[in-house]
Amino acid sequence: MLSVRTGIRPEEVRHQAQHVLFVEGNDENALDPTVLKELFDPPLRIEPLGASFWIKSVAEALYPYHDTYYFLIDRDHHDNDFINRCWDNFPDSDTHNLLIWKRRELENYFLEPDYLVQSQFCQVEKDELEQQILQFANKRLFLDAANHVIISIREELKENWIEKFSNPDEFSSKEVALEKLKRTNKFEQHRTNVSNKVSTEEVERRFYECLELMTDGQDQLDFGRGDWLDMVQGKSVLTQVINSGSFQVRTLDGTALQGSEKLKETVKDLLRKDEQPADFMELKRLITKRLDETD
Repeated sequence: MLSVRTGIRPEEVRHQAQHVLFVEGNDENALDPTVLKELFDPPLRIEPLGASFWIKSVAEALYPYHDTYYFLIDRDHHDNDFINRCWDNFPDSDTHNLLIWKRRELENYFLEPDYLVQSQFCQVEKDELEQQILQFANKRLFLDAANHVIISIREELKENWIEKFSNPDEFSSKEVALEKLKRTNKFEQHRTNVSNKVSTEEVERRFYECLELMTDGQDQLDFGRGDWLDMVQGKSVLTQVINSGSFQVRTLDGTALQGSEKLKETVKDLLRKDEQPADFMELKRLITKRLDETD
């Protein structure tokens, strides 16, 4: 059986025979631990561990010592092949027990009108909810497409493009060392690679390619066309939808909730429904199977 704990401190990461799911978020008030805490019954021990790049690094560092530690991050720049391998092969030492949401962010899963309209706090019909989601998503379409280009190029340029030297015998003097450095053709290859990736033509190609993928060639986003539901910045769109007049959440004394608290209460209400997004159920199945295998 797993327990839930949030707010991990570095000194608390010990050798323990406990199952832990590390997720994005700075503290227990973040949405990711809130969602997953509600999803798992009995509750899974969940630790918010900051941004995705940090979680991925921790996954690589801790896996050899803690094979019951699991790591879940947003999609960000990762491609479909890598993401699908993570899910298909979990648990897998090659991916360090890492799972990546198939949509850009956790919030994207709540942008399905059929799912979102089930909230007891929703005050509008499904058709109106669809139009609101489309309105907010269309408003940021070109921004998100441009940012996808930036993120993809930035991540590709982080690749390990050159290996260090290793044989001291080949570096007998500063003159010899300098000459070997100057003769390394990887520098020129990298300059060419960087130049190609940031060229006007390549940036333009990527931008239109991303738009085509998101819109399926349409001028505006629409449900059932393109991959925009996976690619739009769901955090921004969902926050706008929930904090519009379409949702009302009140405390027991009648106080109307706003902002992040309103969002969290709406999400928690949805997670208590019988039917959940397929990726939520697959995550629960994989973790539960892992628990059964290690009991």
